[in-house]
Amino acid sequence: MDFSLLAVLIVGLAVGLISTIFGLGGGVLMVPTLTMITPFSHVEAIGTSLTTVVLVTAWNTWRYHRRGLVIWKTVFGIITGSVICSALAAYIATFLPEKFLIAFMLLFLLFLAWKTFGIKEIKPGSKKAGALAAFGIGSLSGTVAGLVGIGGGGITTPLMLITGLAENRSAAPTSNAVMIFTAGAGALTYASRGIIGPTQLQYSLLLAFGAILSSFIGVRINQHLGIRPRRRMLGIILLLITLRLAWQLI
Repeated sequence: MDFSLLAVLIVGLAVGLISTIFGLGGGVLMVPTLTMITPFSHVEAIGTSLTTVVLVTAWNTWRYHRRGLVIWKTVFGIITGSVICSALAAYIATFLPEKFLIAFMLLFLLFLAWKTFGIKEIKPGSKKAGALAAFGIGSLSGTVAGLVGIGGGGITTPLMLITGLAENRSAAPTSNAVMIFTAGAGALTYASRGIIGPTQLQYSLLLAFGAILSSFIGVRINQHLGIRPRRRMLGIILLLITLRLAWQLI
């Protein structure tokens, strides 16, 4: 295995740990890191990240489904908007300047940091929202997914809780199922535009393998990590990623 493939495997292991310990989608780590350790452009990194998200969330969804935690009715309500918007955003992204895409991801990371440290608790909605709310959630998460290269779980999970579309126990499992379709629509669009080829697919498989492997360790660590060190570590990770993206803009 050459150095680049070994580096990608290490990133995959890190993605699995970060996703299970902090609940942070792997795309925010994969996209900026891939542009640093591979010859990929930013848009190629987005396509590779989305492909990886499909593989990882499919694995997670299979495990959640076996435990009866996925609300498939909610999944199909949300993906109506997420698939359309993810594919459209991905198509538009292939025509946009790379610096615009980097800046958009930078803004999303700032929003993620605000959501992580600014919101103390998410209060579940007392009334279940309807199809229009589900479509809106899907449209928002799909747009961000197609432009940034994430699965959209950081958007769908809290909004499902707030609108009452899912309760705490089923929110993350249902969000994982949604991400299969959301990321898949974006990945297919990038593939149709020639952004994802054999090399990107190879890296996606390696990233997914590492993420799935380390997720078992991450689950164990998650059970023993307190909220204060968790937030401190997450803050450092977000800061490093933000600085990396800011450096690309200079």
